Amino acid sequence: MWKTLVVTGCILLLLGAGVRAQEGLIAKVGPYTLTQEDFKKELEANAQLKALLQVRPDLKKLLVDRWVEVTLLALGGKKEGLLKDPEVQAQIEEQTRMILAQYYFQRKVLKDLKVSERELQEYYLKHKTDYELPERVQARHILVRFPAHAQPEQEKEALKKIEEIRKKIAAGADFAEMARKYSEDPGTKEKGGDLGLFARGQMVPEFEEAVFKLKVGELSSPIRTRFGYHLVKVEAKVPAQSQPFEKVKNQVRQDLLEAKRKEKLQALLKKLQKEYPVEVHPENLP
Repeated sequence: MWKTLVVTGCILLLLGAGVRAQEGLIAKVGPYTLTQEDFKKELEANAQLKALLQVRPDLKKLLVDRWVEVTLLALGGKKEGLLKDPEVQAQIEEQTRMILAQYYFQRKVLKDLKVSERELQEYYLKHKTDYELPERVQARHILVRFPAHAQPEQEKEALKKIEEIRKKIAAGADFAEMARKYSEDPGTKEKGGDLGLFARGQMVPEFEEAVFKLKVGELSSPIRTRFGYHLVKVEAKVPAQSQPFEKVKNQVRQDLLEAKRKEKLQALLKKLQKEYPVEVHPENLP
């Protein structure tokens, strides 16, 4: 069985264990062998390591060297009788528990977990509102900042400035040009204050609450947030809309598989709890 190690330079290394056939042998230390099959399996199970070796194939030799070093140390520890050490035994027991849980979960919950086309369509119809695109707004804004712990005079100065900008826009000045000239938001300033399309939950609450009340083309009063004072002009509103099944089919599949996974897991845990009593004492948490 292999484990992943982290060494200087964040290089991922491998530890192999087991007695295997000589075919495709990469390295051998005492009774332990590292084969091509071992190496390929680890790469398939570790996308990060696989990507790293595609960029730096020279690191393969380093991985083998580390495997040899770790195996030698393991054999030395075994000879010294460390397998009988209580601390070592506790860690082995913990790793065994985790490995058993992983494989048992894969075989009892994930194995044969699939959904039919009919199930997908039924799930979609039952949860159709979950796949709606929410109401969205397209807007521009101008921001005049004041410090996080601003004195009243500083905040008044920012409010005065934003009100003067508002008067110019109300008198006919172009909002986008005013944003390029006066806005203190570096992310949108050069785009004329354009925030693009956004839905509820993407902006700070006080900003969002004010903006979604505006009509298309309406200029807001100054909106105060922790960033400063904003002026907002709504350019478009897109109402909530349903998405057709084919467009969200992949997401429906993921959601249904996850729902089935949870259902199978809960049923399995309930069955196991009847056989193995569980005690939990959160009051004893440190």
